[in-house]
Amino acid sequence: MRVVAIASQKGGSGKSTITIHLAALAELQGIKTLIADMDEHSQTSTEWGKMREQSTPLVARVPLDKLEGMLVQAKEKGFELVLLDLPPFVNEVVQEVTKRADLTLVPTRPFFPDMRTLPRIIKQIHPPFSVILNACPPGNNNQESSKTSNARKLLDKNMVPVCPVSITQRVALTDALNGGESVNEFDPQSKAATEIKKLLAWVNAETQK
Repeated sequence: MRVVAIASQKGGSGKSTITIHLAALAELQGIKTLIADMDEHSQTSTEWGKMREQSTPLVARVPLDKLEGMLVQAKEKGFELVLLDLPPFVNEVVQEVTKRADLTLVPTRPFFPDMRTLPRIIKQIHPPFSVILNACPPGNNNQESSKTSNARKLLDKNMVPVCPVSITQRVALTDALNGGESVNEFDPQSKAATEIKKLLAWVNAETQK
């Protein structure tokens, strides 16, 4: 069973959005997936799960101190992938949670207010982890925008692991959630769906090494 944590120092980074779209696509691909909603404040994943007509992926509210028991039960029930949707802060408990993950994703928008919080986050997150540039402005000809490219170069320069797949800010990502769907269900041929497919393929490769 693979465990992927999604962590952030601040709200609005797209943490839950990425969690939901990855989990739903994994289920579509036949991977039995559980979302553990550990964010006691917003509970976005939980609310999305309540709106769905489908029973999968399973979404469960999990307090931070109940993680170990949940992981044992998930493995016993045959889950192949568990996504931990963490609170919008990093403290000692979250640090311990990331130790249990095979990979931690850190969604960050490629703008100064977001990028400047990264040093505080990555010093506290247990490796392996990777920053994922999210809610990026669209580029031309299916290429990353200069803003996104410059953010990637800055991370590379400072030797911060960064996911090769960036997620562009697209309406389809939020429209899908509003109806209790994922973008790969809502508009499977869209550019947004293609980016989520690429992201899941990368996550699968990183966690199956």
